[in-house]
Amino acid sequence: MSTKNNMTSGSSHDHRGGDAGVDIAAGGACSEWPNALLLWRTVPAHDLDSTRRAAVADCMRRTSSTIDVWRKAVGGDAASAMSLALRMGIPSEITIHTDFKMTVLLHSALGGSAGAALVLSSLLRRMPIDSVLRRRLATSWLAHNFRHAWPELDRSRVRRPAKRGGQEVAS
Repeated sequence: MSTKNNMTSGSSHDHRGGDAGVDIAAGGACSEWPNALLLWRTVPAHDLDSTRRAAVADCMRRTSSTIDVWRKAVGGDAASAMSLALRMGIPSEITIHTDFKMTVLLHSALGGSAGAALVLSSLLRRMPIDSVLRRRLATSWLAHNFRHAWPELDRSRVRRPAKRGGQEVAS
């Protein structure tokens, strides 16, 4: 991966969609996009508010690539994002490359891709981060999928049984 922010790799282009040819444009003094790269491993799905979602979207807007699969993934193509993330494997430590690939996957999950959310959950379960946080984050993406698939399960939309005299009554 090469960037205008001096995060470089000695890797060369690889036809499988490696990191070469990816460029994160500095685009002025923006401190939000580096923070966006950490969200996938620090914030559960239900806490990704509009500000955090905007930071991820801004990060993607500031990214360009000469590699087709990367261009598609950064543009929101979930299949491309999942392909990049799954090909990455599980690293022994989190690097900028891991953060970027997982943020591209996060972008697709936030865009409504149930598949991207499922892959994100699966990969999170095996990442080298604190075990409690890892389980919470992974589970939050499974719950995110349930809420998306069945919005009627969301507590704010569940119809509660009427109560009479302290007891629930079926309606």
